[in-house]
Parts: sequence; structure tokens; C-alpha cells
Amino acid sequence: METLRLPETTQVEVSFSVPDVSTLYILSYQDLTTGDTYSTTATSNTSKIVTFTLDDRYLNYTGTLDADVFTSASALVASDGIEVVKPYCDITSVKNKLGITTAQAIQVEKVARKLIESEVAGRFNFQRKQKEVYGMGLDYLPMDEKIQNIYYLYENGVKIYDYENPDLQEYKISTDKTSIVTSVTEVNKMEYKYVWRDRYLDTDFFSGYDYLVDADFGYRVIPEDIQEACELIMQDIANDNMRYMNRYIEEFDNNEFKIKFGKGTTTGTGNMIADKILAGYKNRIIPGVI
Repeated sequence: METLRLPETTQVEVSFSVPDVSTLYILSYQDLTTGDTYSTTATSNTSKIVTFTLDDRYLNYTGTLDADVFTSASALVASDGIEVVKPYCDITSVKNKLGITTAQAIQVEKVARKLIESEVAGRFNFQRKQKEVYGMGLDYLPMDEKIQNIYYLYENGVKIYDYENPDLQEYKISTDKTSIVTSVTEVNKMEYKYVWRDRYLDTDFFSGYDYLVDADFGYRVIPEDIQEACELIMQDIANDNMRYMNRYIEEFDNNEFKIKFGKGTTTGTGNMIADKILAGYKNRIIPGVI
């Protein structure tokens, strides 16, 4: 089950079909990324549909949830996975441009989003979570995804950064948001592992040390070029411009005209401009790892 968090969303809601009308049900769900568990209740309507409001956390963050619906007597009546996602473009704007319904726009955006994610091998999510990282003997701690805000940082189980404690704020996010660096003025900056001549220099993140980072990761907003790629793909899908590619047709000849696709046509999104945009997000290298 997927639920979209739109710009106008004030409550993130999910609905289930249940056996009885006007009956109290309990939704118990776990965030598979953070491990946090939540519970909420709601009463079913006359159509045997019960709608639950998720925790306010999901007004800001995306989430992958494992959910169960119970009766007040703890009898299990439904189980499902829930994806709280932010669309990759303005659904209302695209809907108006293409002259389609909201339901159609939501479905087309989902397909376009999945195509984009398959091409870049990743998602443009935004989550607060904990990440375990190993020190590499450098003056920065590289992340394998963008980091937007730090809450806590632990070194071998000892807290060394606390966003609420002024005495523990000697670290910050690098300008390109790919690592954590010291906020203290450095004399000898180490951007590589120790060699013999540097044996007396100090580093900020020691080799082999365990670091636990509690932070916001991902994208606060969808990058503008990704929004553009999503709109282009949605336009192709809505106008049925992919009808040949979706059938893996390499050559078409009806005596009046002939169509032959170039090599690699079926490996992209079906839109060359969108593929060019997405090329910049492919094969991203984890900083600091050789």
C-alpha cells in the first residue's frame, strides 16, 4: 500500500477494509528503517472501511512500514506494508497540463517514479535514522548518502555531538553534504590515510573506530531536474508514447512508414531527455572509499 504526502497534506492517512461497521480497530505498525513502533485507533464507517492517521513524523519523513490491524479483542484482521512517499513532481500541476484526473495522475506519477528509481538505483527519500560508520583515519567521516542535519554522534559508544548541548557541538556537515567534519579550526587537515611522514599528525575520525550517526538523510525537496524528468515521463505515459517500447518492438514496418529503435532503447526510461537528466545521478561513488 502506498500513501502520498502531498504539499497540502495535514494528516497522513491509510485505509483498510474490515469485517464490521462502526467498530473500533487498532493499527499497530513498525518503521522498518528506524525500528520504531506506533499504535493508533479508529472506527470503521458504514462501508466497512477504517481510516487511520499515522504519526506526525510522516508529515516530514518518508517511511516503509509493516502494519497490522486488530480488533479491540486483539484479533488480527489485516496486514500490509505501507510506503509513505513524496511524489517526484507536482501532481496537481501535471494533471492540469495533461487534462487527466487526479487518480490517473497519481497512478502515472507512481510508474514514472519507479522508472526513475530503477535508473538511478536509489530513491529520493528523506528520513531521520541512525547509521553506523567506521572511521578511516581521516579528518572527515564520509556518508554513503546526503546528510542534511545531525542530531547525535557517538564514537565507540560515547556521545561526542549533541544538537541540544552547546558543549558538544564541535562537528558539522560538509558543504557538499556528503560527510561530517570538525567545526574547529584545523592546523593539519588529513584527507588521506596515514603515511610514514604523517605519523605524528592527529585526525578527527580514527581508523577502525565505530561511529553512530543520528541524522536526517536524503533530500528535503526533490531536485528540480528530477521533477522535470518525472514530468517528461508522465507525459509520455499519459499520451501512450511508450506503446512500442513496452512491447520490446525493435522494428515496425507497415509499408507506409518504418520504425526502428536505436540500441539501448529498452534500457532507459523511454525518454531520451529524461535519461540524460538521470545520468548525473547514476554510479554515485561513496566518498572516501577506494
